Amino acid sequence: MILYDTDAPGPNPVTVRLFVLERGGLDFDVAIVSLAALENRGEAYRAQVNSRGEVPALRLDDGRVLTEITAICEYLDEIASGGTSLIGATPEERAITRMWTRRADFEIAQPLVAWWRGSSDAQAFYQGHRVLGPDAQGYHQRLTEAGLARFEAELADKPFLCGDRLSLADILLYAFYATMGATAPWAAAENRPNFLAWLARMAARPAAAAMFEPLPGR
Repeated sequence: MILYDTDAPGPNPVTVRLFVLERGGLDFDVAIVSLAALENRGEAYRAQVNSRGEVPALRLDDGRVLTEITAICEYLDEIASGGTSLIGATPEERAITRMWTRRADFEIAQPLVAWWRGSSDAQAFYQGHRVLGPDAQGYHQRLTEAGLARFEAELADKPFLCGDRLSLADILLYAFYATMGATAPWAAAENRPNFLAWLARMAARPAAAAMFEPLPGR
């Protein structure tokens, strides 16, 4: 297998990196794609790896390419030869993980990224390679703030989103917030003590310190 990782700490690559670091029991090669140079938007990457021009991507042993971070993480979770599942050991645990992962993605991660994509910084970075929404920044900010308020209440009596166990839901939310939260001062966690405590628990994990660098290969 080959994981197409990047030379920059974007939220999607960081999600897969953190999952791999926490999961354990995985073995694959790594190819670095230059996100800063928009290599992922070039003809070669689109033709040979992912026609959507997105990173990361996972080339399977049979040559097929798997994209979308939750699909990649779930596949890696199933084929790992050791470590601890971050999806769940039972049908109930897996369903709860997928429920919270979807909530984290749709209620906080995606609107936060969409807010940034409405900024002048995003326009300069993408150079016309992505459809942006500057007119919807206020809408996406309100969506993110509503999501943060819900998660603040829901984290009042548990250490992680699925209870006592770390899961893909925590990994996705932490990766997106850690990479994008600083771009949005209104999303600061200081006035959300439960969310802030959850952030501290995630940041204290050894894998969190390594997730900003590309993964090593075999």
